[in-house]
Amino acid sequence: SILHMMRLLSEPTRLRLMLLLIEEELTVAELQEILGMAQSRISASLAQLRRQGLVTDRRVGKNSYYTALTSVLE
Repeated sequence: SILHMMRLLSEPTRLRLMLLLIEEELTVAELQEILGMAQSRISASLAQLRRQGLVTDRRVGKNSYYTALTSVLE
């Protein structure tokens, strides 16, 4: 629902992740470097966004690449 999506994005870390992932596809390691945050915190936030259908991921070897599903925001 829209209300649940707004609640998710009201948290600063998740909002920053969404803004970055709208611009380009990134790995957790790249997000760690950009945000200066722990991997566990980024991964937990990404999991919440993925469950809500706001981001998707694809695996390439050991890496997962995340991108925002901008069609959900329209």
